[in-house]
Amino acid sequence: MRLDQLEKDLKKKKPVTEANVAAKIKDPKTIKMLGIAMRHDGTLPKAKVAALGPKPSEEQILNLWSELLDASLQTTDYGDISQDGKFDDWLTRMYINGVADYEDINGEGGDALGAWKALSVRGKLQEPHQDFNKFKNLRQIQAIIQNRDYRNELSKIKDAEVIEKHKREKKETTLIADERFLVTVPYNYGSCYNFNNAHGFNASFCTGSSSGANWFNRYADDGPIISVFDKQNPDDVMGKWQIHAPTNQINNGNQTNRKDEKFAELFPGLMKRIVTAIQSNGEEIKKNSTEIVSGGYDISKAVSDLKNKFPVSYNSGEPEPEAEQDIDSTPGTYVVTQLASGRSARIPGESKQDVVDKVLRKYPDSTEADYSFERAPD
Repeated sequence: MRLDQLEKDLKKKKPVTEANVAAKIKDPKTIKMLGIAMRHDGTLPKAKVAALGPKPSEEQILNLWSELLDASLQTTDYGDISQDGKFDDWLTRMYINGVADYEDINGEGGDALGAWKALSVRGKLQEPHQDFNKFKNLRQIQAIIQNRDYRNELSKIKDAEVIEKHKREKKETTLIADERFLVTVPYNYGSCYNFNNAHGFNASFCTGSSSGANWFNRYADDGPIISVFDKQNPDDVMGKWQIHAPTNQINNGNQTNRKDEKFAELFPGLMKRIVTAIQSNGEEIKKNSTEIVSGGYDISKAVSDLKNKFPVSYNSGEPEPEAEQDIDSTPGTYVVTQLASGRSARIPGESKQDVVDKVLRKYPDSTEADYSFERAPD
């Protein structure tokens, strides 16, 4: 072979392997829909989208989608699940049909699929859950792997050292820590990963997923993330919540409930406690967040966002009881008895103290201890 021909061959792009989704998408309609979906997906990495230019070719679209999909499936909590391409077609279909966006797939989808596969290859799935193609969306997969028996099995599969590592590295401010609640503001991915996995319900927040470092940075830059753990319901999907007011998010453990009203119903008065705690810990929060945003978080804005974005939760709770009025401080008539003689008299006054003063002015050689003062019935 001529040397110049060899050099040309070496410069050619490597062929796409069959495991790569780009090699399997041949239908022009699918490619067109994929391009449309990617143009309208605000969760895609902006730099990668910008690099495509205003009119990307079909090859560019397919290669980017393959790159993003592979990256999402290579680093799950249960290892690399990208190699056999088992999930590529299914995820692509979910994506172009608007059932899932990139954040859903990259943030928590990979971990859910990894969990399903880890159970599948070990023969741990119940019969109704064995046929992967019966699942209509990622939420269904996330729901079934939260089954208590599955969770126990998955906890054995996971490398416990990963959790311990993130537990050691976590950085956070504790806002509330009592018998009922643990509420924190995380400053790094380790804190979010620990919150997702270390205790109670295994949450699926993207900020604590296997690819969560990128998602933590994306959200934390806009304002504080707030993690809420209900110690009375540790294994319940409603026992963990993540709040991010700048993006209007208030999500339960598997993100099936995202309503201000539900949080208010479950935890009346808690949002107000969180706001108060942020204010009282403002200096610490601002200082510890300087590595996230220049100058640290704007505490006044953080408080305002919580109040305005989640008004139902903020205004929830039992009204504070009205302070009982001190009857001795109101006008009335008192029965005054001289203790030594037992003689009594009814004396009106603006208050008990007013009556005491009247008696002592009349009998300056006596003291209040020489008399009893009983308010007469109205």
